[in-house]
Amino acid sequence: MSTTANAPRPIASKLWREVTRPVRRLAGRSSAVTGLSGLHAFHPNDCTVEPEGVALLRELVRESSRFDGPIIEIGTLLGITATEMALAKAPHQQIKTVDLYCWNPWGLSPDVHAALAEQVLYYLIEKGDVEMIRADKNEYYRSYNSPAPAMVFLDAMHDYEETKRDIEWAKRVGAKIISGHDYCDDFPGVVQAVDEFGGARRIGGTVWVL
Repeated sequence: MSTTANAPRPIASKLWREVTRPVRRLAGRSSAVTGLSGLHAFHPNDCTVEPEGVALLRELVRESSRFDGPIIEIGTLLGITATEMALAKAPHQQIKTVDLYCWNPWGLSPDVHAALAEQVLYYLIEKGDVEMIRADKNEYYRSYNSPAPAMVFLDAMHDYEETKRDIEWAKRVGAKIISGHDYCDDFPGVVQAVDEFGGARRIGGTVWVL
């Protein structure tokens, strides 16, 4: 994206923080290995939550098994976090993971990106543990007519407006547990939105839960 001569379009500005998050992680990893960048510096750990966040996330998934309805993840990327949740869910639960695959930090086309996520999740999809939904999240919100989710995990766009919209939808459809990623100084919009809804009752790494 250009920065001065050609200012980003509004939607590009909105995506900027989220797009640069895995890039920054990759850059940090690349600095330790001279000459590696992009796909050559890729590590799966850069595409999911940190270990402290995983611990809380799994605890929340186990807690969600007391409720009816699906677990809904907004923001799939490669499906690694969905896999972490699948390892902790009850047998009767299904995870629905929603992503438009409109960007990734490796320059993959949307179709290739979606196909890669589908391969990561292939076994879980075949078992029926995960449903992979390729859709704009706001369109998904407008068309949602399924039971109230047992849990929603929000990890898509990380500005204030989108995080607020995500939380509002989760509350509107009666989600029993509302959680998400990137409650930290790097994403002040997430912090602001979460705090406006009463704040995080628990934080693990940068994973939050209302």
